[in-house]
Amino acid sequence: MGFYDKEENIDKYAQFIPNHDGAELISVLKTQLAKNSTVLELGIGPGKDFELLANDYEVTGSDRSLVFLDKYRKKNPHAELLQLDARTLETDKTFDCIYSNKVLIHLTREELGQSLARQREILNDNGLLMHSFWHGDKEDVYDDLRITYYTERQLLDMMKELYEVVEIKTHAKMTEGDSVYVLARARAT
Repeated sequence: MGFYDKEENIDKYAQFIPNHDGAELISVLKTQLAKNSTVLELGIGPGKDFELLANDYEVTGSDRSLVFLDKYRKKNPHAELLQLDARTLETDKTFDCIYSNKVLIHLTREELGQSLARQREILNDNGLLMHSFWHGDKEDVYDDLRITYYTERQLLDMMKELYEVVEIKTHAKMTEGDSVYVLARARAT
């Protein structure tokens, strides 16, 4: 059982992030992704970014945690939701974009590489990725919860074979430069 499989941890998480959402990331995404495109959100959590994305896109939300999915289904029973592990992404669906906001930080560097390869397989031609990470070069574990930090160079190196990076930039989630996002386009296979 993981951190996000426990109701009490989900409640703690929701209290920790009451004012945080991906509005900044989504505004960058809108410069490259046409309205009504299909988007897979990895790690829907409490659903804040899902709702922002749904204003312009056909969004499928996903999470590994059934607790998050069940809580969101109660609020929005018509939302398209999938239980997916970001490492394996076992789905037959394809998407124009895959989006995550500080979700892939819970993977090891090797698992992130595997996830990026699988994401390429379920992206449509010229599909986009938009992911954010904590910025730095370390790995921490808190209460069975892994947090992996990335530098721009590490992300560029991980993506260079499968993706063309459109934009990579540090930004502030809590403090200036504590976060980095990457917007990338799938290379032709």
